Amino acid sequence: MIIDVPIWRNADLVRIIPITRGDLNQAIARCGFRPEYKPKPGKDRWYSWRDVVAVAAAQDLRKIGFDPAIAFGLVQNHLSPFLRDAIKTPDDCDGVIWLVSLSGHHLAEDTSCQFLRQGEGVEALIAPSENAQIVVNIGRIAERVRNDLQATETARVIREEFQITGPIM
Repeated sequence: MIIDVPIWRNADLVRIIPITRGDLNQAIARCGFRPEYKPKPGKDRWYSWRDVVAVAAAQDLRKIGFDPAIAFGLVQNHLSPFLRDAIKTPDDCDGVIWLVSLSGHHLAEDTSCQFLRQGEGVEALIAPSENAQIVVNIGRIAERVRNDLQATETARVIREEFQITGPIM
């Protein structure tokens, strides 16, 4: 049985996340981010909901001061494989926390990472005596993205219906 899975274009990500087209293209061209769907030559690039969550998480890392190469490198090396291997639906992200450990005083793409669900001892892992850790709430990011994607899809359907039926008089 084939399940119809929605996919989104660059314009959707620019509105939802937000990220500029230039930053999104640079993340793919220079920062190593690889969306699930490879575009055919001359065709638009499409993104899965997992890609949208990954880009949103990278943008959150950028907002707190991380270089785009580090943010998208962490996403590509850690978050994207986790989403593809362990998460089947957007609801599976509920309560998922991504712990990114700082090694010494810096952060690199090969930094140690863990994925936990809230209530699985997250508090014990964030102890003051350990190296600093960045806590990324993947569950909240996924919920925000899911709501925005649904709103975008609903708006598209309404626009299509309006074009077919015209305004109500």
